[in-house]
Amino acid sequence: MAIERAALRRIPPLLQETFTPNDPVHGLMHLPAIVKVIVDTMTFQRMRHIKQLGTCHFVYPGATHTRFFHSIGTSFLAHELVKSLRQRQPELGITDRDALCVTLAALCHDLGHPMFSHMFEVFIHSLGRDRRRVAEARAKEQGFLACSAAEDEEVRRYETWSHERASVMLLEELFEELRKPLHAAGLRNDAEGNDFACICELIDPPKKELEKLLETHRLKEGWSSLIKGRPVEKAWLYEVVSNWRSGIDVDKFDYFRRDALFLGIQRQFDHSRYMRGVKVLRDEYGIPTLSPPDKDKDMLRENMLELRKSLHRAAYHHKTVKKIELHMVDILKMTDEHVRVTGRGGAKMSMSEAAVTFDPIAYRKLTDTFIEARLLEREDPRLEVAAAEYESRIVRRNLMRLIGDWDLPRLGEEGMPGPRRPFPMPTPEAVAAGVLECYRQCAKSHEPDQPVQEVFEADLRCQAANFHYGMGARDPITRVVFHSTKSEARKGFKVDIDARPLRQKLFVFWNPSPEKRTDELTLRRLTLAFNQWAELQIKAHSAFTDSPRKVISSPVRKPPSSSLGPPRRTLRIQSSCPLDM
Repeated sequence: MAIERAALRRIPPLLQETFTPNDPVHGLMHLPAIVKVIVDTMTFQRMRHIKQLGTCHFVYPGATHTRFFHSIGTSFLAHELVKSLRQRQPELGITDRDALCVTLAALCHDLGHPMFSHMFEVFIHSLGRDRRRVAEARAKEQGFLACSAAEDEEVRRYETWSHERASVMLLEELFEELRKPLHAAGLRNDAEGNDFACICELIDPPKKELEKLLETHRLKEGWSSLIKGRPVEKAWLYEVVSNWRSGIDVDKFDYFRRDALFLGIQRQFDHSRYMRGVKVLRDEYGIPTLSPPDKDKDMLRENMLELRKSLHRAAYHHKTVKKIELHMVDILKMTDEHVRVTGRGGAKMSMSEAAVTFDPIAYRKLTDTFIEARLLEREDPRLEVAAAEYESRIVRRNLMRLIGDWDLPRLGEEGMPGPRRPFPMPTPEAVAAGVLECYRQCAKSHEPDQPVQEVFEADLRCQAANFHYGMGARDPITRVVFHSTKSEARKGFKVDIDARPLRQKLFVFWNPSPEKRTDELTLRRLTLAFNQWAELQIKAHSAFTDSPRKVISSPVRKPPSSSLGPPRRTLRIQSSCPLDM
């Protein structure tokens, strides 16, 4: 006991594990005191008012958990993982500063999430598309081929906006605010490394550039040109919080379990097994990397990567969640025209301006409660249209109707002729135009004695969803270096026959005025048109694959009379209407 007390006295007070919150997911957590110093700031506390899953709670009422506790849980897992490696592999030379950088990066990785989490990014990117259309139309009217460089740069600020950059911006503000306690905890910028740069890089590493260096076998030489916080000998640190190499990291360990718990999905990933078995080893090019035991490969695939796809399919991309998200984006656009937020120097700006300019004062105000209170209280006459839309669509559930959701075919599946070229995801504009053209051509063929309701392109809303393991069409397992627990052997899996990494789904909705949403005949006709359009895409893709040099003038063309009716090919399409109409 005396030895333990003496060891404790040698640990700086801010590194002692005196912060002990009790978590419904991980139980009692022990974290360094410096974590509580950061938690007890306005910048961090704002995450109490940002739901982890945005609008999912309108479909799954239990999903009201917030970014606040997810961030603390992620910090706990990062702290435990580095502490375990430090005990099991002392030869790694892990310092207090290394451990602290990883713990604080995990704690602050979601600082930049605004209201409704990822849905706000959809809103900002949608504004970007709207602005680009306006800029290009104006340039065309003036006789130019494209918009000016200044306009293009302004539009790209919206099109490329991400919450990770906002996290880094707010983190830099925290560094300034907490300069003294962070310095007392041991953070420095010296010959050993730049701890402040390291934390920012751990949160938002240059993933594309690092992947390119890895693929060209130049990572060891090019590391220092991209990463300033730590040398390449500690490259494995950059796989703990936001794993650029495989996507297997403590952020996902926490939110997979937390989201499943509050969604009521009885499926969990045992992250503790991974954390007990993982080691730091060098890959074939001499780069230190996190290496789990080879016997855990199937566990990672079936219990983690497949769970990710399940959560996306069951909750994140549930059809009703997608409807509500689209309505909320419309409502945010209405609100953005009138709500003004006070930023640095007393400047007044819209919500979107606060985001794209990364104003640290105004941006911190963008929480769920900021907008929901204004829509529910209805005190501002300028927001009456947005508030009425919120009541009608979100509260009273007058939602847009599902025309159909299509699981795009994968290589080798029925409906996917030709093995040479993946099926492309069409743009929302192309989908809307194509379905509308098919509707105009074939609507009269279904119940011809009934009049055809006019449908406008603006009434059709399209959204794409990708169900994958976190790296698109790539299999993360092929990027992991596994080790044997019985020998010094190390192995990688270049191809895994069990992998099904990517499934693409296309949602198409009809968004009429509330009084027309009960028009079942028009909905059935639109569903028929969507199925015929999808069949035409399969045929066009088959023709292109079989004859690469053949130019197809248009993916939408008038089908022969024999094709009017349900498509002959079996397509993976679900809709609100039966297909055997």
